Amino acid sequence: MNIYKGKNEDNELFNNIQYYGDSKVFYITNPGYFFTMSDLSISNGIDLVKNIVIFSDEQNELDKMDLNSYKNEINKLCEKNKRINGTYIADIFKTSDYFVEHSENLSIINFPDTTNQNVNITKKLKVSNNTNGLNSSKIDLGQIIIINETLSIEELIKFHKIAIESKITYFKYKKLPEHIDETINNNEFLIIACPIAKSLIGSDTNNINHLLNKSLLPEKGKTKIENIQKEIATTMVLSCKNFLENYDINFGILDYIFAEGISLDELVDAGMELCVGVEETQEIRDKLKKQLLRSLEDINVIALLMSAIRCEEDFQNKRIREVNIEDDPAYLYTDEVLGIAIANQIAGTKATFNFKRYDELKPGILSELGPMVDDIFAGLVAGSMSKIFEPK
Repeated sequence: MNIYKGKNEDNELFNNIQYYGDSKVFYITNPGYFFTMSDLSISNGIDLVKNIVIFSDEQNELDKMDLNSYKNEINKLCEKNKRINGTYIADIFKTSDYFVEHSENLSIINFPDTTNQNVNITKKLKVSNNTNGLNSSKIDLGQIIIINETLSIEELIKFHKIAIESKITYFKYKKLPEHIDETINNNEFLIIACPIAKSLIGSDTNNINHLLNKSLLPEKGKTKIENIQKEIATTMVLSCKNFLENYDINFGILDYIFAEGISLDELVDAGMELCVGVEETQEIRDKLKKQLLRSLEDINVIALLMSAIRCEEDFQNKRIREVNIEDDPAYLYTDEVLGIAIANQIAGTKATFNFKRYDELKPGILSELGPMVDDIFAGLVAGSMSKIFEPK
């Protein structure tokens, strides 16, 4: 997969369908026409056009424009560009980067845009961080899908729906941290298009009624349609997968802890509440914080924490019919088993006795957590507290 970063380049997709991209504009043009379905600003939803155009606004110059001014600006940009001849659908996206995924019958041109960065906390731990703050975080993937087959409007709508559902299903399957999941594809765009020969259009390009009648279009067998459906789903998944991998959009244990509404400082506070016989000092707090991070580098601790986090999510969403945790049933003690295991993994047998205190009293943030995760974090805190007081 090649990522083109504002590269001046002409390429061909199918049968003289050309695309061009530079740091300011990306467009696809066709000797005939494109039959399109899209959510672009300059679009009627379903259109018959010569060009598909995406301008770049990496400097965020158009963010504050009202909708009419925004549309006028897009039209001006199209009129100024000598390469764009004839009718078009168009919009503006934040990046000039793009990459293309191909299959036998279609291509997906992907426009990735993200503010997500992974910041080192320790040598082994990272946390996802947004350069503009969480409220303006974005992980967007705009897409143009070109299907190399003349389609009816019914087929166009059907394939558009499949593309959307495939994308949603992929990100849902990833089970990303909740605060990250809320930032995904809030400002994306999706265009699905197919070539239409001039001979099928006639002189009136504003009249697409004849495209409603499948009998007037080249005949496609059932197998062909099924193959295109499968290709949309598989190529969409590949596009999303490569987007996340090549832009280093991945998440670690700290991201999943923060998604539970827990900060490291709150875990330190909870640990210090039950610290007896020792005066609380900044030095001890710093030691505990460092140990918590050291504990979170242990793959076994990570596995136990994620087991409980995933389990609670399944229980809360009632995915297991035999389980109801609304009343925190007394006979559910797996959370304690996991908590004891975490404490023991960090600091051995003595930490399991310390866990009992944190489990029963639930100081600080521990009292606000769900029935599965309260005990695992009690185990993390108890184990880390026991560890920092071990003789050197």
